[in-house]
Amino acid sequence: MPLVLGRNEAKSIAPLLPKGPVEMMLWVALSISAGVCEEVIYRGYLQKQFSLLARSAAGGLIAQSVLFGISHGYQGYQLVVTITISGAVYGLIAYWRHSLRSVMIAHAWSDIVGIFSWG
Repeated sequence: MPLVLGRNEAKSIAPLLPKGPVEMMLWVALSISAGVCEEVIYRGYLQKQFSLLARSAAGGLIAQSVLFGISHGYQGYQLVVTITISGAVYGLIAYWRHSLRSVMIAHAWSDIVGIFSWG
């Protein structure tokens, strides 16, 4: 989600950003992997488990999105809030569609497009 970074967050992750065509290609592969793996974990597994524990689909959605945001804490407070909201949107879509496919694609695409906006 680098498109909404403030100055402090941009400085904190600058060393992590890919440089050159090889690193950009690796970033695309990493983004696809993150899109698939994080969606399976957060929306596929945790959202369902939290929903069962809370006995509420809304409770599961909120819990997984907060955990998703916190797990991106290294990106700074401003992005944690943005990523938590993204996690809730992805969770709503996954719940509504009964599928992870669309959120996997959206997640990977947002990571890919976001990083190329830096270049």
